[in-house]
Amino acid sequence: MKRLFLLLFCLCMSSMVWAKDYLLVIDFIDGTDMSFALSTRPMLSFAEQKLIVSAEGQKTEIELVNVANFHFKEDVSDIRSPHVDDEYTIVWQGDDQIVISNIKAGTMVRLYGIDGTFYPNCVNTFDDCQVVSLASLPKGIYLLNINNHRTLKINRK
Repeated sequence: MKRLFLLLFCLCMSSMVWAKDYLLVIDFIDGTDMSFALSTRPMLSFAEQKLIVSAEGQKTEIELVNVANFHFKEDVSDIRSPHVDDEYTIVWQGDDQIVISNIKAGTMVRLYGIDGTFYPNCVNTFDDCQVVSLASLPKGIYLLNINNHRTLKINRK
């Protein structure tokens, strides 16, 4: 089964025209997901109960027990068509805090490292805002995911 999937994946990768408009999506059991543009040529491998995705010099290791599904989908994101329900405001406070204000109740804000590490203790809720603290994190690239439909890349220098 794995060999068949890898063969199909390689065939799909052979056409860059096709690849630039599609994503490899990994769905997690907690309802979140992670996407890789096929134009970055992500390589999948399996080792020691882990799914390993290598793309653009970065390696992401994900425990298989946390993966619900992985599949391909068309990338319909477009910077010219923002989500209608994005009424919140994102503001940096100093070098180590991000404040997301006017946020609706039930909005999920999650912080991940580029390696897929989830940082639940870095996001705190106060009234109608959420504060993301990067103070305890090392320098590097992080992904701030809001409601599973908007992801911001943060480069902490």
